[in-house]
Amino acid sequence: MYEPYEIDISYKYLKTVVGRLEEPICLIGGWAVFHNVNKNFKKATGRDYIGSRDIDLGFHFEKDWSEKDLHESTFAKSLQIIEKDLGFMPVGFRYLKEFHIETEQELNKEEAKTTPQHFVFPLYIDLVVDIIHPKFYDVFHFNPVDEPLIEMVFRNKANRTIEKSFGRNLWLPKPHVLLATKLNSVIGRDKEHKRLKDIADIFALLWFTDVEILDIKSNLLEFYDGGKIKKIIGSISKQEILNVASIIGFSGEEVERILLEITR
Repeated sequence: MYEPYEIDISYKYLKTVVGRLEEPICLIGGWAVFHNVNKNFKKATGRDYIGSRDIDLGFHFEKDWSEKDLHESTFAKSLQIIEKDLGFMPVGFRYLKEFHIETEQELNKEEAKTTPQHFVFPLYIDLVVDIIHPKFYDVFHFNPVDEPLIEMVFRNKANRTIEKSFGRNLWLPKPHVLLATKLNSVIGRDKEHKRLKDIADIFALLWFTDVEILDIKSNLLEFYDGGKIKKIIGSISKQEILNVASIIGFSGEEVERILLEITR
């Protein structure tokens, strides 16, 4: 699914980013799945679970914050570090740094222009908010991507685990919350590889965390509509299941069986 250099570069820079940001650092997306499942996945298969090409970080806002609050927020401080200190370039709501795939060295703007594109790996950081503050654009001058479900991570400690990684405290969404975000994202994917990765992540969260499937399902159904779950899982084709099974080294039957567990 991903080339080894993509995972290596992303993971190395995840360490760099986490090492620079203010705690608490809320990790979401593919690297959050990795941290939730890799121990059990590796025990079962002898291999690491799929990492991520991108780095996704979650941030909390309150609707009644003043503009001063926004300027002093963890989001604003993280933005400053990512753009000014680490040298990521804003591209819409995303932040980009480019690397040479053979040397895995950073490329500046001029180097990226003169390097053949098939040797350039684009690493993106996505800063995801739980709500879009009414004054967000006025202060930050772009429209963010939001995922309302990550508010659960900030509001209630029962919805997060704290993992000591890279010498820092990482907040990870509990499997049921992360699963819900993956169900939300898989339905809107327009790129095949991202959709397949979401399906793989759903399977892995159900089968390789320390939480039993029945408990994950029970927790999920407290806030996520069961009919919507059935519709999303039902939209996954047999071919997609086979493709995911091939990528992660399981049979199509097993992948399908686990996915169907949350629809029953």
